[in-house]
Order: sequence, then structure tokens, then C-alpha cells
Amino acid sequence: MTGDGMTASLSKALFAPDSIALIGASGDADKHTSLPQRFLRQHGYRGEIYPINPRRSEIMGLPAFPDVASVGRPIDHAFIMVAAESVPAVVAQCGAAGVRCATLLSAGFSEIGEQGRELQAQTVANARKGHLRLVGPNSMGVVNMNAGITLTANEVFSLPKLEPGRNALISQSGSLLGALVSRGIDHGIGFSKMVSVGNEADLGVGEIGSMLVEDPDTDVVLLFLETIRDADSMRAMARRAHELGKPIIAYRLGRSRIGEKLAQSHTGALNANGASIDAFLADIGIMRVMQLEALIEASSLARRRPRTGGRRVAVMSTTGGGGGLVVDALAEGGLDIVAPDAALIDRLGRKGIAIGPSPLIDLTLAGTRADVYRVVLEEVLGSPHCDAVVAVVGSSAEYRADRAVRPILDVAPTSDKPLAVFLTPQAETSHRLLREAGIASFRTPESCGDAVRALLEWSAPPPPQDPSNLAHAVEEALAGVGEGHLDPRLAMRAMAALGIASPRSVMLPASDRLTLADLPADLRYPVVAKIVSRDIPHKTEVGGVVLNIQTPEALLDACRAILARVRERAPEVGLSGIEIQAQERGLAEALVGYVHDPSVGPMITLAAGGILAEIYDDFAIRPAPVDRSAALAMIDEIKGLATIRGFRALPRGDVGALADVVVAMSLLAHVQNVHVTEAEINPVLVRPEGEGVVALDAFLSLGRRNAG
Repeated sequence: MTGDGMTASLSKALFAPDSIALIGASGDADKHTSLPQRFLRQHGYRGEIYPINPRRSEIMGLPAFPDVASVGRPIDHAFIMVAAESVPAVVAQCGAAGVRCATLLSAGFSEIGEQGRELQAQTVANARKGHLRLVGPNSMGVVNMNAGITLTANEVFSLPKLEPGRNALISQSGSLLGALVSRGIDHGIGFSKMVSVGNEADLGVGEIGSMLVEDPDTDVVLLFLETIRDADSMRAMARRAHELGKPIIAYRLGRSRIGEKLAQSHTGALNANGASIDAFLADIGIMRVMQLEALIEASSLARRRPRTGGRRVAVMSTTGGGGGLVVDALAEGGLDIVAPDAALIDRLGRKGIAIGPSPLIDLTLAGTRADVYRVVLEEVLGSPHCDAVVAVVGSSAEYRADRAVRPILDVAPTSDKPLAVFLTPQAETSHRLLREAGIASFRTPESCGDAVRALLEWSAPPPPQDPSNLAHAVEEALAGVGEGHLDPRLAMRAMAALGIASPRSVMLPASDRLTLADLPADLRYPVVAKIVSRDIPHKTEVGGVVLNIQTPEALLDACRAILARVRERAPEVGLSGIEIQAQERGLAEALVGYVHDPSVGPMITLAAGGILAEIYDDFAIRPAPVDRSAALAMIDEIKGLATIRGFRALPRGDVGALADVVVAMSLLAHVQNVHVTEAEINPVLVRPEGEGVVALDAFLSLGRRNAG
């Protein structure tokens, strides 16, 4: 069977099995292990159900079997609900019986620590021996609304009727499966398929998401994420979704520091960096929302409208207060709320509608007339001054839908420009009318602003980049170098291989017996003296740097002072010497960092440089490598680098040269023969425009070399 055929076969067993074994099934209505069988019956599953329980001969009117081998018939999908210590043996039995896939409700695996990780590894090993694919463990189940397949113990599925929809959901949190179903019902939004992936010991978000992207019953895939476990499969999923024109929208738990720790402890995941995850999702073309409500409500906006690339939003409203709420939400998301331009004001004026140059087009009570609202909406949607429109409707949405909601229904299909609607009252009838027309409507200004921001920031995944000759030069520069933190001189050698300039420097021995005769005669003062040690990544913390040294005598004093401070504060470190560099001058300092994130792979970071780099939450991050346009966009994001971008007529720095350094550092992602785990230039001194930049200090760490 081909790869595509195997995937289709697995997808059928996962989402449309002809037969299901419920291992650990119970007839006791008070136990969660009784729920899957009850839900399957309640919601109309038409396949074969085989309860497995060695202590029962019958469960809910069906014959019960002691184990899967006793069934004697093909089983497509097993739902395993036994104690964790029994799972490896049960999985082995399923493999021997030819079961195609299994979902593990059982908990007590990698999320609880080392013992659980060993149990999970044994479970996966047994599954692979039997050619069995696994969802979970710690999974709340798999649901296919269109086929009545409710393999879950989540009690929300006890609802008498579940309306299917065109959104699929993958959640790393099991309990959120039910929460999102109930919220979707409240919004009149249904789901096609739902999967709680749990620990992702085998099948994960990327592989399951790839199946859902190909699903004819699914238009949009929603992700509730806590971490990233398989970046490559998620990238493949996102690229295929882009090819098929199916949006993927993600909400990530753990954006606060404590929330990030909770997410990691809950899933037993690698210690991922939340900012890296967000940057990774953006890079692979996944829409990212910050509001849980927006995860559900944004689907209509994403499904209906193309990516635009702009950030200009026009807001029109029949209520000043309601419009102001949306304007605040959009502005907090960093979008540009644009006032109507003179041409738009003139066109409307010639039609008898007067508006001003305010960022909010407030139509007041006059806007509750259908003819007024229709004309303004047509003109705003057709105007080139904005990239998206938010239409706000006040109380008339509840009591007179014909006045402002009906014009939206009539006009929206005539434009390709993104349109979001915020209704200030509850207005369920109007929400239903808009939803049935495929128009995105929102119940809160926060979710509206969040969804519009996510749409406008959404971009296509970039094409793969070929390895660079500069990456090969780094490999040559680091040939034969061992693992761990490198001597700063070796780090600078790697930077030089990337084409990054550094000042002329000389090395003096780490000795108290230095004399004037030991100093190079051609040194040009002022100079900088820095301790050199592979064991000291941050020199200033141990008093290992002295700036602005004006004379040879002062240089000797500085070297002795550095050695004294370092020996006092870090007595056990090895010292390679003292580096003397020319004192460079520039307009600003930047930090350029590279790290191989354990979850999402190589990342490049830019921030304002110097000793305060870690204090300010002012940085830009992207998956590496990046091209020059991405590097320039990163520079634009840093508030602390506004001074080199010509802020308030200040002298411009060499922004292009700084972008070149960001691009060059990001090429460490292509280095193959050595594994660069972390690298940093801090600071990069930015000179005036046209004069370049210079790396003043570098740090680089190597890990275990890649296999092969």
C-alpha cells in the first residue's frame, strides 16, 4: 500500500471505524468507562461495538469479551480505558489481534515523571511491533460528528443532539474538548471532527491535522495547543493546508510565565519557549488568536476572506460606545485604525451622507437607516484606504435587524475585503442570519479585535531555503572543536566565517606580571579590556570588562583589576587571557541571538543590546533561517532600536548592515557537521548609515553532533 493509501486507511480507522472495541468498558452508569458505549448508541453509531471486560459477559445489552483476541472479528479502533500499568500489555494484545489504531484514555504516563515516561515508551514499542497507531495516552478521545462516533468520556457528549459543522478541532487538553463543544453550541457553530491528542506518544497534532486538512467535511482546522512536540509534521500539515486553501487557527495556552510552566507540567512536554512557539506558528502559516472565544468565532472570517498582508482597519458603527470598544481592541492588537480619506468623505458627501475624518466612522442614529448603512458599507469596503472593515451594530441588531444587519447581508458578498461584524447586544437572531450567510460575527469586542488582528497577521509559509556557502564556512571554522561553550575567540572565528565584522584585537596573558613591554606598540587608544574564558558567558557579571582605557599605564591597571575581580567572583574558572580591542563608537547596540529550541528547532532573536538586554520585554523572534525582508521587519519591531530608524530626526543607523548580521546568524540553522545549540552577539554596534556594524563580543555553544 502506498503512503497515501496507508494514511487514508488510518484516517478511516481513526475517524470512521466499522468496528470498535471498548477495552475496560463498564455497565455502571456512575463510571466514566461506561460513557463511550452510551454515547455511541445515543448519537447513532452504526458499526459494531465490542465491550471488553473479563468480569462481565454482557454490558448494556451487548455481549462482553474477556479480551480483544476473543472477539474473533476485525477491529478497526480500540478505545482503551484500563489502568496505566496494564496498558502496554493491552496494546500488545491489540497489535496481535490486528487492530488498526487505538485511543488511550488512560493517564499516568510521561505527564507524571520518569516512571510514566518508561511506561509510555514501552507502550509505544509494543504498538510498533504490532503495527498499531496510537492516540494519547491521556487522551479524552476521538469524535466524528457526522458519523455518530463519540469515542470519549467527556460528559458534554451526553447532550441529546450534536449539530455537525465544518470546523475540526485538535486539542492537547482533553477537558477543553467539551468546553469548546459547548461554547460552539452557544454560538451556533458545530464541528466535523474532534481529537484530544493527550501526550502524543505516537500520533500527534501534525499527523492528525494532515488527515483533517484532507477531510472533505472540514473547511477549517482549530488547534488548542500547550506545546509543540513534532515541528516537522506540523510544518508539513500547514503547508498542505495552504495548498488546499484551508485555514488553520491556533490558540496557545501558557502565554504568561506561570501559564507556560503550568502547560509544561500538565503535558510533561519539553521545556519549550512560548515566544518561539508563537513565532514558529506564524512562520508556517497558522493564524494565532489570543482569545479562546476567537478560536471559535474567527473560523468564518478565515474561511471567507483571503490573506491581505496589510494592517489598516476601518471601523464604522451605529453606536459610538460600541465602535470605541472595537477600536480599543484593534489598537491593543497593534493594528492601524484608519480614518476615511478625503476621497471617501467626498463620495459620501455627494450622496448626502456627512462623515468626518475621525478614525471611527460614527453614523449615530442616522446609521440605523438601511439606506444609509448600506451606502456607507459599500463605499468603505470599496475604498483603497483600508485593508479590512469592522462593522458595528447597536441595539437595532436585536430589535430591527432590517435596519443595519440586512444591509450587511446584502453588501458583504459583493466584496473580497475582510469584513467582521460586532453586535453590541446579544442579538441571537442577527448572529444566526450572519452565520448562515458565512459572515463572521462576534459577541465581544475583544474576540472581534483579536480575530481581525490574527487574520491580518496571517501569511503563507515561506518556501524552503537551500543551505548556504556561509554555513559550510562555519563548519570548516569549527572543525574538530568539542562540545560545550567555546572560547570567545573561536566564537568570533565562527562569526567571521559568516561575514560578520569585528574590531581588531590582541590577546594578553592572564598574568599579574604584565609590563609595558608586553603591550603592543601599535595599539590605538582608547581601548577595551575583556576577560577571555569559555566558562564566563557574561563578562560584566564578574567584573571582566573595562571600557575607555586611554593610556598604556591605565591598561595595565585595568588588566590587574579585571584579574582580581574575576578570581574573587569566579575562582574556579579557567582563564585564556585578556582581550584588548579598539574602543568602537556607534549610534546604538543590538543583540542578535540564535538558539536551537527543543520543540520548534532553530530560532533567531533580535533585541536592543548591552547589559540591559534581558530586562526589557522588547525583542523579535523568527524561525531560522530568515531572509533580508524578514530581518528588516524584525528591526522595525524593536522599540529600543527606533533611534537608528530616524526617530524624531535622529541620525539613521546602518539598518541594512544590521539586517545582514541577522540573516548571517540565522544561517547557523544550516550548519550540519556541528550542532550549534546557542550563539549570541552582544553587542552588535550599529554605526551611522553606510558605515556598517561591528560585533564586539560573541558567545557560541555546541552540542552533540547530528547523526550522519
